[in-house]
Amino acid sequence: MGGKKSDAPIDRIEEALLKRALGFSVEESVSEDIVDKKTGETLENTKRRVTRKEVPPDVRALLFWLKNRRPGRWRDRIDAPEEKITYDFDEDEMKL
Repeated sequence: MGGKKSDAPIDRIEEALLKRALGFSVEESVSEDIVDKKTGETLENTKRRVTRKEVPPDVRALLFWLKNRRPGRWRDRIDAPEEKITYDFDEDEMKL
């Protein structure tokens, strides 16, 4: 991806969509503080916990990505080859 500077937001959106389509992991940090009830001042950081969460792949994002990147292969509707339609008429119908 890349290119002109004006493409930067589009590139970031494409990257975010692909990341969501494939799934990713994220770390969350939570800390518990001891706070003075009168002043609201933080006295001490007691616990800091880091957890890693897995965000599963998103099928809708994946389909959107594929339909736009390879529309011939992943579009919703595949057109059947055109067939020539022929009609058989009897002699009475041909006179009309």
